[in-house]
Amino acid sequence: GASEVIVTDLKREEELKESVEQLQKYPNVRFVLGEHKTVDFENRDFILVAAGVPADSEYLKHANEAGVPLKQSAAWFAELAGIPIIGVTGTRGKSTVTHMIHHVLSTVTGEDVLLGGNVRGVSNLQLLKQVKEDSLCVMELDSWQLQGWGWSQMSPQIAVFTNFMPDHMNYYKHDMETYFADKANIFSYQEESGVLVTTPEILEWAKNLKGVSLGQEVVLADDSVIPEEAVLSMPGSHNRVNAALAFEALKALSLTEEEILMSLASFPG
Repeated sequence: GASEVIVTDLKREEELKESVEQLQKYPNVRFVLGEHKTVDFENRDFILVAAGVPADSEYLKHANEAGVPLKQSAAWFAELAGIPIIGVTGTRGKSTVTHMIHHVLSTVTGEDVLLGGNVRGVSNLQLLKQVKEDSLCVMELDSWQLQGWGWSQMSPQIAVFTNFMPDHMNYYKHDMETYFADKANIFSYQEESGVLVTTPEILEWAKNLKGVSLGQEVVLADDSVIPEEAVLSMPGSHNRVNAALAFEALKALSLTEEEILMSLASFPG
């Protein structure tokens, strides 16, 4: 039979009118709105957690104790799609680097390279409809989404970690280590065939992470990677670092230096 889906939100039905209307045509969807019921978080195959639900939510805790797995859409997409993922995180620059990689891959391969993660207007699960056997997906991943990769004990095949600064501290209650551990899910579960592209300072943080051994290939990038005569449409030294990170990730995908530099020159920013 059809699976039974519970849709639950603390917001009331009036506030969610549009979404509720779209889901009402499905007979197997049950709504619990304006509240969460503890019982709904037991005896489920899994809970799909929306972005921004606090990590210390009593309902998630209850699901955990009841042995119900938690999932998030970006990691679940990766699990279901089974295609290589290039994941990008960092406090600053992740959006630029994600789009640089996507631009170069699309330009060089002429293929329809998927773009997902924390990208406006993109539903990661809707992206499944576009997956082909030889697809690649570039994903911009924030720390919330990377929590979901941690729950699934997965990391992207190629991980890019741009930099790390005190950010979102209201969410992480000034605990830099917890914040770093979430972001570190981007490389913590990589296999030996995986590649981590990052900077020397991130590598220092990573070495101090309990329970994580770095068995994958680690490539360190700085702005000297990009030849001085290379044309970049975006000025500034931080964009040279961004370009260097993108450059190393693309080399890990077996693109040539020439192909990468030519395509980077046409990146509109």
